[in-house]
Amino acid sequence: MSFLSIKLLRHANKLYSVRQFHITSRVFQDRYYTKKHEWVQVLDNKKEVRIGISEFAQNALGDVVYCELPAIGAKLKRDETFATLESVKAVADCFMPIDGEISGVNEQLKTQADLINKSPYENGWLVQAKVNEKDQQNLDNSLMNEKKYKEYLEKNKEGADH
Repeated sequence: MSFLSIKLLRHANKLYSVRQFHITSRVFQDRYYTKKHEWVQVLDNKKEVRIGISEFAQNALGDVVYCELPAIGAKLKRDETFATLESVKAVADCFMPIDGEISGVNEQLKTQADLINKSPYENGWLVQAKVNEKDQQNLDNSLMNEKKYKEYLEKNKEGADH
């Protein structure tokens, strides 16, 4: 290697040094979870919530190929079935984590059900619902926050239900 090549190589390393880091765990403080692995996130307008399934649930289901979502305007009570997910492994019902009226559904899931697997918290959400203020303020008491949910998963590794 010539002197010029060595000098250029050293110079290039100085200019283009790259630091790499990996994030292995996402923390969503604004999400609440059920024991059946549904999540609820309060939206910015404070009158609606977005609902989906957790990373754990989508892993347990396998590749989701179809989902059946409720009609907009449907009024559902806590623990009622609001969606059905069909995967290559199984069919699973999703249960409403809070009383509410469906105000929106994720239309992308009609043609891209695999978004539930690829991005369960961002693009793979299932429905939005209008909820009353009392129920929304009671989320801390009725559902698990991220820390409690992780503890729940650790404690129930063997017999997880969804």
